[in-house]
Amino acid sequence: MKQRRKNILLGAGLVLVMLLSIVAYSRYTQRQIHHESTQNLLSTYGQVSKTFTMFVQRNWIILEIWSDDLAQLAEETNTEVKWRRYVNEKANWQYSEVALFNADDQFWTVSGRRGDAPHMQSALEEVYTMDGPIVTSYISSKGVRKVMFAMPMGQPLQLGDTTYTALAVSYDNAVLEKLLSSMVYEGQSDCYVVRSDGEVVLSTEVKTVIVELMANLFDYLQQNASVDQPYFDTMVQTLPQGGEGCVLFTMNGQKYYLIYQPLGILDWSIIGIVPTGVVDAGMRRVQMATIFIITLHGLLIMAGVIKILRDAERNRRRDLERRREKSDMMFEGMARVVERYAVCDLDRDRYQYYERHGEALYPPEGSYQQLLEQISRKYVVLTDSENAKIPQMLAPENLHRLIKTDNDSLKLEYAARDKSAFFMMTVVPMAWKGDRLTRVMMITQDMGKQHLLQSLANTDGLTGLLNKRYFDRVLTVLEQHCQPFALFYMDLDRFKPVNDTYGHDVGDKLLKGVAQRLQGCIRSRDYAFRLGGDEFALLLLGPMTQETCARKMDMICEMIAVPYEIDGNAVSVGASCGYALYPAESIDVQQVCYIADQRMYENKQKNHARQDGAEGI
Repeated sequence: MKQRRKNILLGAGLVLVMLLSIVAYSRYTQRQIHHESTQNLLSTYGQVSKTFTMFVQRNWIILEIWSDDLAQLAEETNTEVKWRRYVNEKANWQYSEVALFNADDQFWTVSGRRGDAPHMQSALEEVYTMDGPIVTSYISSKGVRKVMFAMPMGQPLQLGDTTYTALAVSYDNAVLEKLLSSMVYEGQSDCYVVRSDGEVVLSTEVKTVIVELMANLFDYLQQNASVDQPYFDTMVQTLPQGGEGCVLFTMNGQKYYLIYQPLGILDWSIIGIVPTGVVDAGMRRVQMATIFIITLHGLLIMAGVIKILRDAERNRRRDLERRREKSDMMFEGMARVVERYAVCDLDRDRYQYYERHGEALYPPEGSYQQLLEQISRKYVVLTDSENAKIPQMLAPENLHRLIKTDNDSLKLEYAARDKSAFFMMTVVPMAWKGDRLTRVMMITQDMGKQHLLQSLANTDGLTGLLNKRYFDRVLTVLEQHCQPFALFYMDLDRFKPVNDTYGHDVGDKLLKGVAQRLQGCIRSRDYAFRLGGDEFALLLLGPMTQETCARKMDMICEMIAVPYEIDGNAVSVGASCGYALYPAESIDVQQVCYIADQRMYENKQKNHARQDGAEGI
C-alpha cells in the first residue's frame, strides 16, 4: 500500500511538472504572439491610413479644381447644361453624386435633382463651421450610408433662382469599404475613422459582431464588451495626442485585436478590429506543435507510471460496478415511473446515470462537475434571474445550503437552448455524513407541452414579439430584484394612412417589419414587446446613462423610418419614442412607465410640428 501510494505521488508529480512547463511556455509564447501581432497590425493599418489620407487629399484637390472651373461657368450662358456636362466627365472617379449646396441645406445635383436636404443638415453645417474642406458621412433619405467630401466655393454660383456656395462629392460606403478593409485580412476585419473621443466619423460594413449605426465606438465597447481596461484607458488618454497601440477585448465569446493610430487629418484616428484567430493562426499552429512535442516527451517519461494507475482504475471500476448493482436494485421500482435519473456523490465528485427509454443523453458514470457542464451546454434554467446557471444551482455548496433535512428538495425548471424541449428536475437527498449531505438523486420529468402553452400565451400572434401580459410580468420581476433597466416606449407615426391607402394586409406586414427591426436594436438578454396596435416597448437590462438612451432612441427612430418594400410598394412611417431609467429616475416602476410615456408624447408633438423635408441625396 505504501509503495503504491509512492508510485501514485511520483506519477502525480511528473504530471504536475509537465503541466507547469506547458503553462510557462504557453504564457511566454502568448506574450510573443501578442507583440508580433501588434506590430504586424500597426504596419498593416499604417498602410490603410496612408491610402485613406491620399484618397481624402485627392478628393479635396478635385473639388478645388472643380470649384475654380465652376467659377468661370458662372459668367457664361446656359450654366446649368455646362455644369452637368462638365461634372459628368468625372465619372471615372466612381462617385455616387456631385452636388452644389448652400447654408440653407438647398442642393442641386449633377443628375438634375434639387431641393432641401434636412437629413444632411449636420454634415453640411460642418463645411461652414470649418470654413474649409471636410470629409464626413451621413445616412441618406433611403437609409444608405454615404461618405461626403465638401468645401466652400471660392465664388458663389447662381443656378436658377438659387445661389450655391459650396461643392460636394459623395460616395457609397461600399467604395470606402473596398478602400479601407476589403484586402485587410481577407475582409474579416472592421475599420473605423473616429474622433479623439471615439465618435465614429466613417466606418466600413461590419464583419464582426459589432452592430452598425453606432455613434461612439468607445462607449459601445465599454457597455457591450469585456475590454483590457488598463490598455483601453491608455488609448482613451493618448488618442488626442496622436498615440498608437493595441487593445484586446472579448465580445460574444470571441477575442479581438483593436489597433489605433493617428490618421493625420484633424484629430481623427484610424481603428482596425480583427479577430485574434485571423491574425494569430500561423503562430498558434507553431505554438501548438511545440506544446505537442513537450507533451509527447512528458508522456514518454510517464510511461512507467501507467501500470500503477491502470491497476488503481481497475479497482475503482469494480467498486463502482458493485455500487451500481446495488443502486439498480434499490431504484428498480422508481425506474417504472421516471424516464431518467442520476445518483450523485457530492463528496467524491462522481455520478451514475440511468436512462430507461430512448438513447442515453450522458455517459453512464463519470465526474459530477463534468455532468453539470454537459447539462449547461445543452440547457438553460427557466428563471427570472439572468445570473442563474445550472452549474451554480446544482453545485455541492448550493445543495448543502438548500437541503438541510430529508424533507427538503430542490425543484428546477430548464429547457433546451433552442426552446424545443422543457423539463422539471427534482433533487432529493439520499445519504448524509452527520448533518452533511453527501449523496443526492436528480429526477427529470418532461414538461414540454405545459411550457409550449405558456410561451404561446406570452407572445403576440402577429409579430412574434412578447405581449402586454408578459411585459407587466417582467416589470414586476425586475422591480422585485431591484435590477436596473432602461424602458423605451414608442408608437408609429403615419400608420393609419398606410392602412387607409394600402389595406390592412400591408399594415400587418409593416408591423412585422417594424418588429424585426426592433429585434435588431437589442441584445439577446433584452426584451422587445408589442403592447397593442402600433405601440411597442423595449426593455434594456443593466445600468445606462441619459446620453446613451438619447442616442439609442435616435437610432431606433432612424431605423424604423427607413422605407419598407411591401408588395411592390415603398411604405414609410415614422416613430415617436420616449425613455426612462430605473432606478436612476424613480424606484417606482409605474412612475418610470409614466416618465417614458410623457417623453414619447413630447417627441410626438415635435414630430407633428416638424415639416417633412423633400427627398435628398
